[in-house]
Amino acid sequence: MTKKKQIEDGPLKCPECDGDAEPMMINVSGLGIAGWRCSCGYEMLSPSELEKAYNFLQAQKRERVKISKRGNSYMITIPKAIADAIDIENLDMVEVYLKDRKTIMVEV
Repeated sequence: MTKKKQIEDGPLKCPECDGDAEPMMINVSGLGIAGWRCSCGYEMLSPSELEKAYNFLQAQKRERVKISKRGNSYMITIPKAIADAIDIENLDMVEVYLKDRKTIMVEV
C-alpha cells in the first residue's frame, strides 16, 4: 500500500503562470503561515493552516470589553477570537504589566 502524498509535500504548480511554487512561510498580517510562493509572486496558503490564518485575522479586530471588579482585583474578558488565535485555554498563566499610562500588556 502506498502512502498518499500530502499537499504540503513539496512544490505545487502555480495557477497563474504554471511555474513551480516552492514551500515557504507566507506572511499574513505578521503571522507566518505555511504555504507556497511562485517566482511570479503568486502565493498559496496551506489548507491545513487556513483556520489559523482566519483566527488570527479575526483576532485583530478591535472589540470593546467591560472591566469588572472581583474582590480587590479588576478583570477583563478575552474575546474568543483572540483566545482561538493564540491557543489559550482555561487556567493558562500569562504575564500582565503596564507598558505606559494607556497600555496594558498581556503576554502568553
